[in-house]
Amino acid sequence: MGSSVGDLPHDPRSETADQPIQPAPRTRPAPRGTASYQRKRAVKACQVCRARRTKCDNLKPSCSFCLKVGAKCIQSPVDLSSFDPASLKILERLDDLEELMRSVSVQNTELPHKIRAVDTSQPSIRPSEATNSLRDVNEQQATALPLSIDTIIPPPPGRIISMELFSRKLSPEQEHYSLLHPDQTVVSAISPASTIGILDMEPRRVNDLLDSFFSFVHVKNPILDETSTRHMVLSTIMNGVDWSPESCLALLVCALGSLSTSFGPSHDAMPGTIAYNNAMAFFQAAQKRLGLLISSDELIGPQCLFLAGVFMMCVFQPLKAWRYFLQALAGCQQLPFLAQENQEKYHGISDGSHPQDHAIDTLQQAVYWSAWKSEREVRSTNYMPDFVNDMSTNIYPPFFPTPPAPRTELDTSADPRREREQISWYFYLAEISLRRLTARMSAGMMELQAQHEDQQSFLAAMAAVVPEHEAQVNSWISSLPPNLSFEAPPEEDDVCRFVLRGHAINLFELIYWPFISAYLTCEDLSRSFASTSSNIAHYAERSLHYHLVRLKLNKPGYRHRHHGTNPMMQTCSRSALVLLGASIKCETTRAQGTDRGGTTVTLPQGWQEGIDDIVDLLDYWGNETRDFGKIRTVLDQGRMPANGSASWTYAPQTYM
Repeated sequence: MGSSVGDLPHDPRSETADQPIQPAPRTRPAPRGTASYQRKRAVKACQVCRARRTKCDNLKPSCSFCLKVGAKCIQSPVDLSSFDPASLKILERLDDLEELMRSVSVQNTELPHKIRAVDTSQPSIRPSEATNSLRDVNEQQATALPLSIDTIIPPPPGRIISMELFSRKLSPEQEHYSLLHPDQTVVSAISPASTIGILDMEPRRVNDLLDSFFSFVHVKNPILDETSTRHMVLSTIMNGVDWSPESCLALLVCALGSLSTSFGPSHDAMPGTIAYNNAMAFFQAAQKRLGLLISSDELIGPQCLFLAGVFMMCVFQPLKAWRYFLQALAGCQQLPFLAQENQEKYHGISDGSHPQDHAIDTLQQAVYWSAWKSEREVRSTNYMPDFVNDMSTNIYPPFFPTPPAPRTELDTSADPRREREQISWYFYLAEISLRRLTARMSAGMMELQAQHEDQQSFLAAMAAVVPEHEAQVNSWISSLPPNLSFEAPPEEDDVCRFVLRGHAINLFELIYWPFISAYLTCEDLSRSFASTSSNIAHYAERSLHYHLVRLKLNKPGYRHRHHGTNPMMQTCSRSALVLLGASIKCETTRAQGTDRGGTTVTLPQGWQEGIDDIVDLLDYWGNETRDFGKIRTVLDQGRMPANGSASWTYAPQTYM
């Protein structure tokens, strides 16, 4: 026959019996899938190369030969016949992943920024017509898109900068700031000799630190019993610091006592001062003992972790503070008062009597509440990739912490500790009640938005409930005790009343935020929100008023160091950006001729001075925190004369 042996399969029976058997040559394993189907040669050459019977390099969109001769290169789709089943499955999954990534990318582009894809198959039009047409489409469809949470709840100032209003206020080389970066390391290493030196103190000096701690720090979060804590700290410092939890608590109390001052500028607690260096030395010594408390089941563990978080907030380390607050809250989960049987017993007490372990329950509830609200506050103002920002949900614990029972050793009304404890708990309960009111309003606004399909109907519904929300805030204000009442002038505020005023402004900001957000992001109110444009303009003006009120009320505390300084800088920076954005918006609408009657928003008088003060505030603390560098640049570059801005006509509230 004409065929060669190499063309036929090898048959071992054709060999002679006396021929020695040679070892089988080592062969490469068969490729995957060869057992399931016959592999065929794939046709890959283009039609020109196939006709010429020459090799084709399959370059896209034209092979080398077709490109050289100028021929039209027609290539067939990829022939998958040479792929085994596993490879085909991999290609199929890759196609699925590509489709999924494209869909996610489109959603992320459309929803937050309200961008609609343009159909390229439509007939071409002139550039001017395209601009006007696209603007009309955006204005008509903007209200039909799902709303971002930033249009309902006030976002951190870092996200406000991303508004189109500020896109031209920041040069490209200044846009390299990261949303989440490691905090600056401020707790520098201190020699052991220095640490030993600050621990060798006289009782008078220890008492000064204790007075400072309980007067300016503990008064806002009463998680300790003052009498027993004073005795414990004095005994620990005088007898020598060891590795016990009590020593850790004593060091943290001394650290915060060294760093805290009376309400006003904290010039004596700035970096480089003796008080600041001593505070760092105390905290470094306490930090070495904190690791032993992570797995502790005693109440002192969460207490120490919470105070460590407070110290980190005082030195502008919010991310590190959040870790401590989170650990403190985790340590509270096994506290006895949270057990179901104890909760039932707690809620069953209605005759005014106190359980036998009332004092212990009070301290447990206090540290739990302090850790809970502090972790929540820091998380809401910082970008945590793996933690959901649930600031808009109403999940506050259903109970209030129990104030301490009257004690016989503090019966005298002249005792400063009794007055301090009373003010502390009044402030504590007032702040918690306001935070719960804020959570309920936030949840209500989110539910209201979910009930309406477009932004215009949502804003109309919001305008209808604004009076009710205002009444709730004013009711809370009128319920404050005399020593925290807002009827006193702001110039006489102590740190507790100062903080409560700031929290009240936060709630007014929340009420009016959907309206000022719509004003800042909408190109033409009268066209996009025809039926609600007057309400939007009215409440946007009121929002601007409260943003300026916030700057004026917080100005006395701009240079005061406490654990709320960083959150205050966040909220005040947001107000300054809103005022600046409103000024840019007013100038733009006047230039475009879109400031029609009923939709004109007037800036409050003094807004420029408020922005100037915020720039000075960010400069003052700029050496200790890098979080506000980009905000400061935008504010500094965006300041401009208020051309023709009229004075504010809205009557301020009496409590301001």
